[in-house]
Amino acid sequence: MRVYNLSKKAAEDFLKMAWSLKPDDTDGSPSPPKVKDLKIAELDDPSLAIIFEKSLKLYFGRRNETIHFPLIPDEQVTPYLPTATVDIGAVKFVVNGANIMRPGIVSFSGQFRKGSLLVVREASHSKTIAIGRANEDFETLSSMQKGQALENLHYVGDKLWEAQKGLL
Repeated sequence: MRVYNLSKKAAEDFLKMAWSLKPDDTDGSPSPPKVKDLKIAELDDPSLAIIFEKSLKLYFGRRNETIHFPLIPDEQVTPYLPTATVDIGAVKFVVNGANIMRPGIVSFSGQFRKGSLLVVREASHSKTIAIGRANEDFETLSSMQKGQALENLHYVGDKLWEAQKGLL
């Protein structure tokens, strides 16, 4: 794994994108903080990287240089994302990388559009087990009975999960 600082411009652009995921009124600070030490860790798999800042507890994954999403331990963005809660039967599939199917989802919290990021929690302890991207908007997914609801971007036990443990 190769770790280095992002350039000032790249860090500013990244923080604007990350903060755009938060609702404007979440903590009274709609603009991103100034960060001097935003780092990127490139994994052995060239399609994966982690962008992080330890003091802010900001942890993002990057896939194929175009898809950015908060990692499970992120404390800056994930608390503000909508959630999908899955039943115990879906957990073993989700943490093995399967996309999240509608029958396994017991509830949604928060409004979202197609393509929005969601935190996936398990029903019994409300623990975060994955980060997914919605295949449809809230209204459509709420009324669906079957089919794929979320694309699984990051889950407990994947390569990003293992790599970020060394960064915490």
